[in-house]
Amino acid sequence: QAGHQDPGDHQAAVPCRVQYLEDSDPFGCGSFPEPRRAPVYAVEEALALGAQLPAVHRLLGAPLPLEDCTLQVSPSGHYLDLELSLLEQKDDLEAFYEEVRKGRRPTLILRTQLSVRVHAIIEKLYNSQGPELRRSLFSLKQLFQEDKDLVPEFVNLDGLTCLINVGAEADQNYQNYILRALSQIMLFMDGMQGVINHNETVQWLYTLSGSPFRLVVKMALKLLLVFVEYTEPNALLLIRAVNAVDQARGACPWSNLMAILEQRNGADTELLVFAMTLINKTLAALPDQDSFYDVTDCLEQQGMERVVQQYLSSKGTDLDLKQQFVLYESALRLEDGVEEPPAGGRKERRKTDEGRRGWRAQGGCAEPEPLQSPGSPESPNETPSTLKEPPIEHPDLSIPVEARFLENLAAAQKEKMSAMAKGRIDILSDVPPLEHPIAWDGDSSNPDSGTEPPHMSTCRAGLGTCPYQDPHVGFRSPSGPSPPHGTELEGTFKDHAVPTPPVGWVSPTRSGCPGPHPAFVPGCPPPPPPPPMVPGCPPPPGFSGPSATDGPSQAKKKRTVKLFWKELKQLDGTVGSGRFGQATLWASLQNVEVNTAKLEHLFESRAKEMPASKVPAGQMVVVLDPKRSNAINIGLTVLPPVHIIKTAVLNFDEFAVNKEGIEKILTMVPTEEEKQKIQEAQLANPDVPLGSAEQFLLSLSSISDLTARLQLWAFKLDYESLEQEIAEPLFDLKVGMEQLARNHTFKCILATLLAMGNFLNGSQSRGFELGYLEKVSEVKDTVHRQSLLHHLCQMVVEKFPETTDLYSEIASITRSAKVDFDELANSLVQLERRCRASWDNLKVIAKHEAKPVLKSKLTDFLKDSTQRIVVLKVVHRRVLNRFHSFLLYLGYPASAARDVKVMPICKLLREFALEYRTCRERVLQQQKKRAAHRERNKTRGRLITETEKFSGIAEASPPAVVSASPVQQEQAEEGHESMKSVLSSPTDVPARRSRGGRGRSTSGMGQGSPAQEDVPSSPDDASDEIMDRLVKSVTHSANPRPCPSRERRRSRGNRKSLRRTLKSGLSDELVQALGLGKAPGMEV
Repeated sequence: QAGHQDPGDHQAAVPCRVQYLEDSDPFGCGSFPEPRRAPVYAVEEALALGAQLPAVHRLLGAPLPLEDCTLQVSPSGHYLDLELSLLEQKDDLEAFYEEVRKGRRPTLILRTQLSVRVHAIIEKLYNSQGPELRRSLFSLKQLFQEDKDLVPEFVNLDGLTCLINVGAEADQNYQNYILRALSQIMLFMDGMQGVINHNETVQWLYTLSGSPFRLVVKMALKLLLVFVEYTEPNALLLIRAVNAVDQARGACPWSNLMAILEQRNGADTELLVFAMTLINKTLAALPDQDSFYDVTDCLEQQGMERVVQQYLSSKGTDLDLKQQFVLYESALRLEDGVEEPPAGGRKERRKTDEGRRGWRAQGGCAEPEPLQSPGSPESPNETPSTLKEPPIEHPDLSIPVEARFLENLAAAQKEKMSAMAKGRIDILSDVPPLEHPIAWDGDSSNPDSGTEPPHMSTCRAGLGTCPYQDPHVGFRSPSGPSPPHGTELEGTFKDHAVPTPPVGWVSPTRSGCPGPHPAFVPGCPPPPPPPPMVPGCPPPPGFSGPSATDGPSQAKKKRTVKLFWKELKQLDGTVGSGRFGQATLWASLQNVEVNTAKLEHLFESRAKEMPASKVPAGQMVVVLDPKRSNAINIGLTVLPPVHIIKTAVLNFDEFAVNKEGIEKILTMVPTEEEKQKIQEAQLANPDVPLGSAEQFLLSLSSISDLTARLQLWAFKLDYESLEQEIAEPLFDLKVGMEQLARNHTFKCILATLLAMGNFLNGSQSRGFELGYLEKVSEVKDTVHRQSLLHHLCQMVVEKFPETTDLYSEIASITRSAKVDFDELANSLVQLERRCRASWDNLKVIAKHEAKPVLKSKLTDFLKDSTQRIVVLKVVHRRVLNRFHSFLLYLGYPASAARDVKVMPICKLLREFALEYRTCRERVLQQQKKRAAHRERNKTRGRLITETEKFSGIAEASPPAVVSASPVQQEQAEEGHESMKSVLSSPTDVPARRSRGGRGRSTSGMGQGSPAQEDVPSSPDDASDEIMDRLVKSVTHSANPRPCPSRERRRSRGNRKSLRRTLKSGLSDELVQALGLGKAPGMEV
């Protein structure tokens, strides 16, 4: 028997004050929990909270549905895990137990689960309209402020998608409310991570930057600035969002920000600073030149240079705005190599292959006449500026594409000339002729073939056919020749599958040995057994074998629960030569060190447990058969007409009557007495027709040898399924024994259980009978009342993390547990008996059968079935012998191995594996939940202002670009002190919702700006002030990033900005390589 415990052991209880909070409607939830005089409930520490929740619910009489409730610790706001007990969550409840140690009663709040509340919020936002939607959106920010755990749950349940869908159809006031709530979400690290993983939110923010309403644009730019500044990879996410939005509407990327810079909608200075700062922050975070030039080229194509010169040359431009424009120009010149960067002043970007330069750097070259687009119109809003080349301020898209194409062509021509000079042209000329047409078709798998961005290929398609060809396109790299075509053909036919014969088919006999079925053990001698798992001789009798513990050195201080297994004592001798080796399973187990102190604490013996009462088995219900006539009439409803049945039986036509029909007809075969009665009645009343049942039996009686035909036909149709029902379990048993013998997880489980049992028993057992596995789940520890199986799973997962759940690895054993092998042996005997009877039936039929083809077909079938039944008998005998050998491998004595049945052992292993898998999944789930909880605690309730990025910005004062007056310096110092006070003030105290009593900002937007919306532009709470301070710190910083600059990854070629490429033109080397200088009328 298993260890016994007393269920009435004293369990420690913690008295707690309990209250409930009516928050089934998140937007209408009360501020104070009820009742005010909180009752006391004793929470048992070792019992799962989910089991105690109904009692708390009844005590409070809460109007909340029980299935939606959870418990929250007050005032910390920590939500308890209902699947665990208080003791299992003790590490996360330090403040809770601190109150207990001080003699106080901690408070638990019964409220709605987070997921239920989030679903209610989303449903309310989707289904509300008008004032109700307005109130819900206005209250959303305060909901996130009051419960910091609501933000990650809202993000995980597609709350951001809900905000975007609602905001896409709302007016500017509702969009402002949504942006306020989104700002509160982004202040939390969990919320910011959710926005990072949800690029649609970034796309929506960029879309709002093109809104005609100033407050919407301002708030969207603020959030985008904080998003890009949070971490550098966010810049690439913003670029992806910008490209997706502008590509969907057919506009040039960054067109919304360019519209702000060009003041198309009457933007003010603040919006200009935000837009330009966002561009600079994005460019500063890009790691390679390709991404840098992709952004700057799009801006230059939309007239960025003209905008920069216009603002820099104007005397009334704001100093912060000028600083941002200077940063942009400086970054562009530094990337183009026009001026040298300061020491450590910027990070080095990865270069490009083709020596790409910026749009502006390409503006100095006059394009060839055949490639120049005639009559490109000037932009209507173009203004005179100090640029060197005004005609290309608004160039066509074809000009940079042509310039870049010629530059790429020149680089390719130059490389070809270099290759010819080095003598490598011989390698290109030796390429087999078969590869040329394949390579010229554009082999996408060739890494050396010329590649270009998708937008380049699209633009090049509009230029028409070019007389020049890139020599890289279509030729394979000499250093990496393609494999011969023979290898490809060989790989094509290498894995060609050979068709296999039907399942269970046996080929003709060869050399007197019947051919084996593919799934059976061959009739020939089996292959030699594998080598033993533990080489060498067994240990001598005086030497203690591989024990799992240190024996007497592990002294126990307490009395522990005993494991009443049956010890295997005769394990010193060898099993004998067998398929599974010389030694037993126990000899191959490894030594496992268990936590003896933990086992001693968990399984301390305290009292005996009362035996559980057995539930009596249920009784069977018996149903009687109907009468003969009713049975025939019912059978006729599923059978074809009588004349079709007669023809089908005579011809063995299985398409007319199926197997079920034949079995039904066999039950309707008339007896001699019935046949005689029907005939006599027909003679007595010749004018009266027979009934349906009588007519059917009379027609069947007219078929010669009806019973023999039906039995032979039924055997013919049943044989495949009968053989499969016997062969598949035998094959599963054979495979299952092999799976279990080499299963690493099973060995680790047995080794760990053996070590635990040896410690608890204080013995040195080398093994135990596997029958004890069914009792492992019944043994309980005396502390948490957890089963021994639970602690076994924990130790196996801890000691052997590579192990699996065992159940999925012994599928064959699982299927074998459902088969009664005694019945299988009887089925094999019955199959052989039916085959013999079929031979007799064939003899009877052959007497009256005039069709030689049918007779030959039936004879061949019976010969084949006879051979296969012989093979089945051989397979059955060998598999059972192998099972007995397997029992010896498991440690069973030879005297008892012959009496052990297959089904009980397989069922024992299946049930243990199933229980182990279930327990292991729960252990892993608890470990994963605790790990996630630890990670969650790292960011729980923390604001992004606590990160190193924003704390550095907040503490560092922005350097002045121009000389500032003493008054300005004093204002800057006052702003710095104010920022520090805001960041140090607590922000998690929820503010009471009220519409009155707040002063509204009287500062107007200026003439021409739209009217103020319901939300004032000045911050109305601490979080808004934090957001404004962060944005102001970002926009007033002189450097693009306060962190130390690093060198960007260089491009694979000497790439420059588009501005420099357009202006500087092509070098003399490139012109000579292209041969453009020799063409008449061609001027570069």
